[in-house]
Amino acid sequence: MKISLPTKVAIGSFIIAGIGILIISLLSYNLMVDYFKNNILDNLHFELMQDAKKIKEDIERIRYDEQLIINDDNIKAFYRAYNNKFHYDAKTNMTLNDIELSLEKTFVSLLSHNNSYFNIRLIQKNGKELLVVAKSDDTIYVKKKKELQDKSKRHYFKQAIKLKPGEVFISKINLNREHGQIEVPHIPTIRMALPIYFNNEIFAVLIINANIYSLFSTLNEIHDPNKKIYLANQDGYYLYHPERQKTFGFELNRDYKITDDFDLSKDRYFKDNYAFAYTKIYLQPDHYLILALTITDQFLLKQSKEYQHQLSFYMILISLIIALTLLLFVRYLISPLLTLTTKAKEIAEADTSHVNFEKIETNDEIGELSKSLHTMLKKLQESKKEVEKKVQERTEELNQLNENLEKIVEEKTKENITQLDLLQQQSKLASMGEMIGAIAHQWRQPLNELSISIQNLKYDFEDGLVTEEYVDEFIESSKKIIQFMSTTIDNFRNFYRTDKTKELFDVKEAIETTVFLQQAQLNNNNIEIEIKGESFEINSYKNEFQQVILNLINNAKDALLEKKIKNAKITIEIKNKTITIKDNAGGVASAIKERIFEPYFTTKEEGKGTGMGLYMSKIIIEQNIKAKLTMHNNDEGAEFRIDFNEN
Repeated sequence: MKISLPTKVAIGSFIIAGIGILIISLLSYNLMVDYFKNNILDNLHFELMQDAKKIKEDIERIRYDEQLIINDDNIKAFYRAYNNKFHYDAKTNMTLNDIELSLEKTFVSLLSHNNSYFNIRLIQKNGKELLVVAKSDDTIYVKKKKELQDKSKRHYFKQAIKLKPGEVFISKINLNREHGQIEVPHIPTIRMALPIYFNNEIFAVLIINANIYSLFSTLNEIHDPNKKIYLANQDGYYLYHPERQKTFGFELNRDYKITDDFDLSKDRYFKDNYAFAYTKIYLQPDHYLILALTITDQFLLKQSKEYQHQLSFYMILISLIIALTLLLFVRYLISPLLTLTTKAKEIAEADTSHVNFEKIETNDEIGELSKSLHTMLKKLQESKKEVEKKVQERTEELNQLNENLEKIVEEKTKENITQLDLLQQQSKLASMGEMIGAIAHQWRQPLNELSISIQNLKYDFEDGLVTEEYVDEFIESSKKIIQFMSTTIDNFRNFYRTDKTKELFDVKEAIETTVFLQQAQLNNNNIEIEIKGESFEINSYKNEFQQVILNLINNAKDALLEKKIKNAKITIEIKNKTITIKDNAGGVASAIKERIFEPYFTTKEEGKGTGMGLYMSKIIIEQNIKAKLTMHNNDEGAEFRIDFNEN
């Protein structure tokens, strides 16, 4: 939709007038809003302090109940009977068992009359529980002797045992644990410990566990849907939140903190559509809770909307009057400008060489604009010719560049192929070094046998034991040893043939040949290797396939030796056209797992690894053999998988 310039000016004037009126109105409006905001914040802070006072009273009530128990005559009788070799208290004429029953009744009575308490424990100074009464699902029970636990390692006990007479320890609030595991359903727990002293020596610690959701009654007294209450520990983690999944993030690996939702640099403020206030409740000098209240600004919004409606009516009315007046005046002033607009449109839409432009002769800005437009038309015509010439020259340059680019791409491709062949040769030479070591191990035993046989021949000859039959057996035995060594050399020569021709071969036989070359070295390092599963045939490059198997076996061997694994084992399993090579060396660290196939990446010491083995193995398997090489950790170690189903 096209809008004329006078209309735009009128609309702009309407907007400017409206903004001016709005600014003036907002000044008075903001003063009113500030007053209401301060009043709401003061009331919210007063209510917050009352809630904080209630929480302190709730915590103090635990201390009062513990003090009543400690001052109970049964505790004193329990101490005397416990330290009596007959477990008898002469003063009350009661046995230790009778006193325990009496204490149990006291504990049960306290649990039954206080919904927030769910566990009362009497713990000896060595950390062993003496008496435990607990409540679960409104059922109160006394723990049997065999169920009593050692709490000497728990933080709250270590702190409690250091207390002096009359001092109290209040634990940090967390989820209750039984036998080291978080109890389900979750119980948000605060623990208060009071030491029991006799003859200036600590005898035991009395601990009451309370559910804060029941203990802190103020958390359950918010019924206004516009008001919310929050409780957090001094680290900022929520202990109470209307959305329960945000609580106890430090226990359940959830990162929900009050500092992420609110600014605690100020104790009260208005933000967006709510008011916020908070305070700290110190349970101990180095331990506090954060209590916060929020309330939406519904009342403030209601008052402001009424004021806004009245303001909007007068603002629109005055702005319309101003806009209509300006519309008529501007239409008269800019009629020559409309003529220039028409000519400018013709220049934009037609060939500039055919535009007929007549200048407007006036002594004002419009006359200057007319002259400038006429000059611009001439320059456009000149520029058009120059641009056409440059476009032609640039086109010729691009055509020439395109021809050169094809040659550059071809040269770079050849260079990359040459570099990849060189890397593959380097990897093969590194594997050859490994294999020469394997042959040395493979030959050591047969050479030793030949040496012993020749030495024995001399002694047997001197003893007159050399007969024709003896000589035949000696020759046959020596031939077998020499044949074994010859077979080793043949396998080595075949393993490193330089020809690169596809052939149909049995993967299991190829693997067994590779393992044969490594067998002596593996045996020497007490590494067991097992090959299992049904074989299959593939038409591919056998030598390159064996080089990959050798690399993976050497990797597993190095990992087992580096970590000094007892009962070291390498398992090669063939199943469903998939070859799995796994070890029990513990696996690859997750931090480097994604990088093991990168070139020149190695975790070995300098000089012991090139970082090319796994990189070239992946290149050979996926580009030459057209299979898939992957790695992941299992329960025992690393597992490399060559999958021929994805080719």
